[in-house]
Amino acid sequence: MLAYKRTQIDDESLERLFPIFASLKTLFKVVAITFVWLVILGSLFLISGFSNLAFASNDGTVTAKTPSSIDELQLAGKLKIATRLAPTNVVVPQQQVDLYIQISTDTWFAGGSHISAFDVDDTIVLRRKKLANNYTDRIDGKTWSVQEWQLTLYPQTVGAITVPKIAVTVNVADKPGSSIKGTLYIQPQHFTVVLSDERLANTNHYIAAPKVTIEQKVTPENGSELNIGDAITRTLTINATDSSTMLFPDFPLSKSEMLYGYRGPVESEDSQNRGDFSASKVYQQTYIVQKSGQVNLPELSFYWWNTKDEELTVLTAKGLSWHVTHTPLSFVKAYWLYGLLLLVLLSITVKSVVLASKRIKKQLFPVVILFAHTLISKHYARAEQYLYWRNSDKNKRTTYNPRLRLLNGSLDDLTHGLNENKSLKINYGLTKESLFDCWQRGFNKPNTESGQSVKTRRFYIMYWRFISNKSVK
Repeated sequence: MLAYKRTQIDDESLERLFPIFASLKTLFKVVAITFVWLVILGSLFLISGFSNLAFASNDGTVTAKTPSSIDELQLAGKLKIATRLAPTNVVVPQQQVDLYIQISTDTWFAGGSHISAFDVDDTIVLRRKKLANNYTDRIDGKTWSVQEWQLTLYPQTVGAITVPKIAVTVNVADKPGSSIKGTLYIQPQHFTVVLSDERLANTNHYIAAPKVTIEQKVTPENGSELNIGDAITRTLTINATDSSTMLFPDFPLSKSEMLYGYRGPVESEDSQNRGDFSASKVYQQTYIVQKSGQVNLPELSFYWWNTKDEELTVLTAKGLSWHVTHTPLSFVKAYWLYGLLLLVLLSITVKSVVLASKRIKKQLFPVVILFAHTLISKHYARAEQYLYWRNSDKNKRTTYNPRLRLLNGSLDDLTHGLNENKSLKINYGLTKESLFDCWQRGFNKPNTESGQSVKTRRFYIMYWRFISNKSVK
């Protein structure tokens, strides 16, 4: 007992004399504890590694081996890839077909997957979702990490369509701090495209989708009054689900002499929400009124193939009409040339009338014109003068035909005087010269009896027409 106390006293005295001995003792304890923990952790890693090792012995037995590549992960059942098409039945041209690519691992992904570019004959391929859907799924009591891509296909022709072999690059976590990168390949997929309605064979002016709507707006309102120079704006909005704006039909401008049209900006938008795709397109047409009258814009229509009910429907935007009137300025602009021509013609007419009046007063026109003017103005005395001029100049070579009996009942005085002449009873021997002499005597004789002057003038006019328009023998 005394010896133990002496030794303890010696150690304590040494630590007091030399403090470094206490620090070395503490350091030794820390190093020993750390070494023990490292041995324990290494043993745990070795035990977990043995479960993943695989090797073949001479007798054919298989032991565990850690996968070191994507192919080995796939062979070990730790990495899977699957594809599917929707819908699974036959489709029509321009109908959306969804291609799903699903990648699963029983660990986790160290990064995003990548799908290599590929082409499908006679088909538009769109990657409308820029990223894959990431989620977890529990299979046989084990949790799997899943990345799912969704691509959209729009076939353009009928027949069998083949989706080729596609390369997919993945990055799978192996253990903390390390990962395995590699490429997987999906097997080719097939689907069939047919024309479910014969009317689709003769047009590309249709949309194949579960739901399609059309809305039309126009300013000013249909049927309102317009003036030349006003603008008409027609706006069409088409919305569809499971389709793309690049497949929407186009609408030509209306061609008319009364309207000048041009296209406005087209607004297109393809969007997606939780795997549901939609498309919206806004068309704008503007027309400037050029002429007055009734302005019409025709109806616009296109086919809609309802992929849900498998029915063909015609969607229509109704026709429009307006009545266009002139403003004073537009009227002048439209008809200034006609107005100018009218003024020129009016000026020429007035000038001609003035000149004609002067020439008539001076009796410079032919006898026929002078005679017609006096008949219109009812100057019968002057008409008789012009009639006498005409008869004296034109009819000396002709002989009067008494069978027409133009003198009977026309001039009582002249008829009575002529009846006393025996030669008139025969009629055939009378010449125009003798009649002119009798007519001149009657013309110079004043007509004072009531109504006699009017009869005489009418006879002269009838007689003049006969000798002017008839050639008798």
